[in-house]
Amino acid sequence: MTMKTIEASPLRLLKVSGDPLTEQQYTVLRLREEKRLTYEQIGLIVGMSMSRVQKMYVAAKDVRDDYAQNGRDALSLLPARARNLLTQLNLASRPQVKLAIIRGEFCWLEKWKMVRYKGSSPRGMGRESWLALLEWVSDDWASP
Repeated sequence: MTMKTIEASPLRLLKVSGDPLTEQQYTVLRLREEKRLTYEQIGLIVGMSMSRVQKMYVAAKDVRDDYAQNGRDALSLLPARARNLLTQLNLASRPQVKLAIIRGEFCWLEKWKMVRYKGSSPRGMGRESWLALLEWVSDDWASP
């Protein structure tokens, strides 16, 4: 049986190290942008397929750029499912999400294991994404 590698979320990395990117993501970014290596060359160096390197580069670049522009409010700090749901619900900012939660318009229904927003039950976000969302809107940690 093989173990699945779990990569820390950008939000978790930011809280722990003050930065939303992993060392591997930094390496891929640096090799691509500073050294001007191809995805294939980078893959050989970091031990990944060319396709995986390309996906990591695009994702890391998106997180870096979004965080540079929006700081703690960057949507890219959230898991993809949470980002997608917020976009679908037209909740585009951290303050909007926080207000909807405070007002009781946006909540997690443990009994049904689902999100509820203004009387509807949109699909696509599980408990882990909900917990990441709560962590994202909280004020109980210092912003770097």
